[in-house]
Amino acid sequence: MASKVSRIYGDAYVNLKLEEKQLEKAMEETKTVREVLRSNEELKRFLHHPQITKEEKMKTIETIWKGNVSDDMVGFLRIIIRKGRSREMDGILDYIIERIRKLLGIGCLEVTSAIPLSEEQKKKIREKVLGGSDYQDLEISYKTDVSIIGGLILRMDNRIVDSSIRTKLTSMGDYLSGISR
Repeated sequence: MASKVSRIYGDAYVNLKLEEKQLEKAMEETKTVREVLRSNEELKRFLHHPQITKEEKMKTIETIWKGNVSDDMVGFLRIIIRKGRSREMDGILDYIIERIRKLLGIGCLEVTSAIPLSEEQKKKIREKVLGGSDYQDLEISYKTDVSIIGGLILRMDNRIVDSSIRTKLTSMGDYLSGISR
């Protein structure tokens, strides 16, 4: 669940981008900024350091992002820092992405399989999930985990559909151990 701070800042930014009809661009920029912040531990420590002034942090943000993302995004990041909310930046960016996904009707699906899936299998999964949901599009991530032996595990929203062989064997073992008592 998003924090109150994430919702306040995130809603303000998303509403601005909604008015400007730039939700897709805003989502891509937000994902880019979030990825850079998550992958750069040094930048994160710099932004969170209590002895570095807000002015220095804002100048650094401007140096990094000016010309790479919109002026709105740079200004938004500067506001977060100026208000002393840099520690909550990850949560704010996550909230923005989730809110824009909902507005655009994009679902987020995670598929786990024992072996890599073919393009045809991926296409069938996409069609099946889209057909059974209200989403217009899906962002799908694929993972392989040999420990599930076979089958699939699908995670979307707060739901999990687990048709893995591992889960079926575990259930069967639990059932059989209950019979033998």
